[in-house]
Amino acid sequence: MNEYETLREKFFTFLMRRPCTYKQASEYLSRQKIPVNYIDAMMNEAQDTGLIDDFAFSRLFVDGHLSWGNLKISHELGIRGVSRGDIEAALEEAEDESLRAQEISEGLRSSGVEERKIAARLLSRGFSKRSVKEAVKGKEF
Repeated sequence: MNEYETLREKFFTFLMRRPCTYKQASEYLSRQKIPVNYIDAMMNEAQDTGLIDDFAFSRLFVDGHLSWGNLKISHELGIRGVSRGDIEAALEEAEDESLRAQEISEGLRSSGVEERKIAARLLSRGFSKRSVKEAVKGKEF
């Protein structure tokens, strides 16, 4: 096996272990001190085979973080290098943020948590003020 094939195999093993974005995969290759011409070829192949797909990553991320609001999800995906368009498309496919906030607030309310604390918790999780207001029955916070 030549140098490129060895590095390629290591990279594809990395991609098979966990989903990642284009930015994360590129950063991984850069940290490995792989020659730029190899990086381009490997990244193209990974995208062509679907091992790197920022939209699919976004959908998985949203589905795994339903206790977060759209603001926090958007921020975290942006940090990971996902485009605004992919983020918005993934959020459109997700359960409505207001419904998620309502479910969380009902759970907290049944545990005896005060409305103002519920609102603060939802806001800290990145839910919009509109969703929080609906979830705490329109009370001011």
